Amino acid sequence: MIQNKKLSIEEIFTIAVQNHKKNNFELARDLYEKILKTNPNHFKVIFLLGTLSAQTKNFDRAKQLLQKVIQIQPNNVDALNNLGSVQKETGENQKAINSYEKVIQINPNYANTHNNLGAVYKEIGEQQKAISCFEKAIQINPQYVEAHNNLGVVLKEVGKYQKAISCFEKAIENQPNFKLAHQNLMDIYEATNQEKELQTAILKARTLLKDNPITKLFEGILLNRNEKFVEAKKCLETISFKTTEINKEILRVSTLAKCYDRIGDSDKAFNYFIKTNNLTLEQTDVKIFNKNRYLQKIKTRRKFFTKSNVNKWSNSKSSDKRQNPTFLIGFPRSGTTLLDTILDSHPMIEVLEEKNMVEKFINSLSELPSGGLEDLKNMQGDQLKKIRDNYFNSLETIVKNKVNSKLYIDKLPLNIIYAGEIFRIFPNAKFILSLRHPCDCVLSCFMQNFKLNDAMANFLNLDDTAYLYDSVMNLWIQYTSIFSINYYEIKYENIVENLESTVRPILNFLELPWDNSVLEYLKTAKKRDRIATPSYTQVIKPIYSHASGRWKRYIKKTSNVYSILEPWIKKFNY
Repeated sequence: MIQNKKLSIEEIFTIAVQNHKKNNFELARDLYEKILKTNPNHFKVIFLLGTLSAQTKNFDRAKQLLQKVIQIQPNNVDALNNLGSVQKETGENQKAINSYEKVIQINPNYANTHNNLGAVYKEIGEQQKAISCFEKAIQINPQYVEAHNNLGVVLKEVGKYQKAISCFEKAIENQPNFKLAHQNLMDIYEATNQEKELQTAILKARTLLKDNPITKLFEGILLNRNEKFVEAKKCLETISFKTTEINKEILRVSTLAKCYDRIGDSDKAFNYFIKTNNLTLEQTDVKIFNKNRYLQKIKTRRKFFTKSNVNKWSNSKSSDKRQNPTFLIGFPRSGTTLLDTILDSHPMIEVLEEKNMVEKFINSLSELPSGGLEDLKNMQGDQLKKIRDNYFNSLETIVKNKVNSKLYIDKLPLNIIYAGEIFRIFPNAKFILSLRHPCDCVLSCFMQNFKLNDAMANFLNLDDTAYLYDSVMNLWIQYTSIFSINYYEIKYENIVENLESTVRPILNFLELPWDNSVLEYLKTAKKRDRIATPSYTQVIKPIYSHASGRWKRYIKKTSNVYSILEPWIKKFNY
């Protein structure tokens, strides 16, 4: 116990700093506060207590103290840098940017600040600016492992996978036990289906990190991918992750669920799928995503797109000579990713996967006089051209080297709910509708660990999933009863049973010749850097049938929703 009365302020300060360095934050804080009671202007204590407050997430106190430091020394780069970090933590991104930029004005070679500034730009979606900041930090300090890792993360986000891999490898080279870089390296190899490289990365991590749960997590994932389900299950059951690492725990539990599903233990599998979805709810601020907001989009369209309403619409004509778009739609988990991979292997087709081109042009309707669906009623030539331009401009941005002889297929399953707007803007558009047994489709959505948004928030329990399926399909049937939509219907099960005889009619519908490359779609899939859907691990493997009719193994679990889906089972002739 420290006898404060016998010690000078500087002696107390020395003890406080020693405890601060040892992460004895509570004792260090008390000693700093003790000094400030005697000497409120002790500059070093103000700075260090402000830094400690930031470390212990007492952000209000941190701001107060760091701003006091800056009042005394406006060019104190350490205080400005730390203040920027506090502002980032409290969501004041522009203030953080201003603080970091002031540091760089004073000291352009402050590598830590360039890295921190990059982190803010990454968070607000300014990836190119983030890349520049991380590259500058590395230029100043080539051994800056955090900057190498952060640069790799952003490069992965923008699809530059090989460069991202090089960054993670560089970070590990500079700091062999850097756990986060090992994790990111294993993750990117898994996400880009590089199984041999993933195996090598796992072995390296096992050597350098010893018995680390991260390594075991990816070892279990790889065993599951290689269909060694019992071994994968045993591996994953030896680890778990704390609530501070909930993303990793979700990945572990969801992989366990798949293992139990494949070994036929449906009860345990189902319980693990429930646990996955519950963890997803814990992880996410449910206020951000609203399943009812998505359902309302569907209700709004069911109310608007009626025969009596559409019959009053003016004729809309366009002299647009550009290629009419083609859309691949359906309910999620209905086989759209498999079909898009097969079609993408055709030399005259390029599938644009999971892009928001449709949503962007629909959002642009808000710029018209009535600001939404009402403007579809009296769409004029110039307005029609403007909306079409919005779509084609998005396409030009996404397609790197557009070839006029190629057919570009816009694949995003839930664009099905926008088929009314699409038809009004592009009346000659073609649609490929992918179907799957409604029970399998709904069950698979419930089992899939989707990245959450308003639509996917409906997949966290079976009842909501079935209700969304029913709502979406009712809207589609309404569209097809009102509009002369040019569409071709395909069943996932038919692709599985007979690929060639199922795909030939699709190519005829698209007015394209047969090409044997579609039968070798696995080669195309393996060449793709990243398949941007939850099905990415499945489409690089030969067509399998174990997921067809899977719902029968879960019939007790799906009994509550069967009555909702039964009409669709009959409607689609299942």
